[in-house]
Amino acid sequence: MKPLYVGATADTDREALTAAREFLSAQFGLPVRETELPGVDFAFDPRRNQYGSSAVLDMLARLCPPDAAKLVGLTERDLFIPVLTFVFGHAQLQGRVAVVSLARLRQEFYGLEPNRDIFLDRVRKEVLHETGHTFGLVHCGDRSCAMALSTRVQQIDEKQAAFCPACVRQLEHGVTA
Repeated sequence: MKPLYVGATADTDREALTAAREFLSAQFGLPVRETELPGVDFAFDPRRNQYGSSAVLDMLARLCPPDAAKLVGLTERDLFIPVLTFVFGHAQLQGRVAVVSLARLRQEFYGLEPNRDIFLDRVRKEVLHETGHTFGLVHCGDRSCAMALSTRVQQIDEKQAAFCPACVRQLEHGVTA
């Protein structure tokens, strides 16, 4: 059984890394290993003052360990794709890699008081969501499902840190690792 890997850049919140690793292990029933990732400054776009997530995915694909089922990278950097203002994360659909940005998962990004419980809950939901994409799951119409599309942080808060029954069935019936 191939392990999942969760990687993080040096500046990434270590408690978030641990929460992601433990949560993914429990959700997928696979061993999860941690790995250190290089910084993503190469992906900085000065016009947007953000980091291109596609370039980060390309890097992760090159660094993905040969024994890995999947590699989910965590970064503190604010990510974007050209057609969107920002993304909470980005994944290769049925691919091997995904990235999650912690920047907009923090209450203080929105001018609010820090709240570790809310932050870590959002981290769990987003790593599950992006990992779900790597296993072939697409956005789900069930707003409570972890695979529901989130374009605002409030939508992350509204969903569960779990797949709905339909997404679970998809995982069990042919969505490949």
